[in-house]
Amino acid sequence: MRVIGMWSAATLILLSSAVLADEQEPMGRQDIIDLVREKTVECRKEKDQALCSNYFTRKGVVTRIMHADSKRKVGRWFLDDKTRLCILWDGKIKPLCFVVFEQPDGSYNLIKKGKHITTITGVEDGNTKNL
Repeated sequence: MRVIGMWSAATLILLSSAVLADEQEPMGRQDIIDLVREKTVECRKEKDQALCSNYFTRKGVVTRIMHADSKRKVGRWFLDDKTRLCILWDGKIKPLCFVVFEQPDGSYNLIKKGKHITTITGVEDGNTKNL
């Protein structure tokens, strides 16, 4: 009986280690900065599949344009103490903050409170959309 108990415990430890090894790590601070700073970022909002473009300046300003209606928004971007990419849109009092995960296909998932909110589908150097 003891052998079965020890074997079961060892199996559980091995299985939990395998699960942890498969979990994806969020991107680090410098990697996120390098991803967005002075870049035009193409995005897709997962809720309605709406497409957008954002330009992130070196000085922390972000400008977004929605492709469907050309509506623009301006705000400030920063990384918080939890290494989340945050955007505080002008006129709002609370920033939107996302954990960023790189995907095997070269896209990036932006996760807020465990929910996939936005996908970065492409990144270009500079302000390619004149935002």
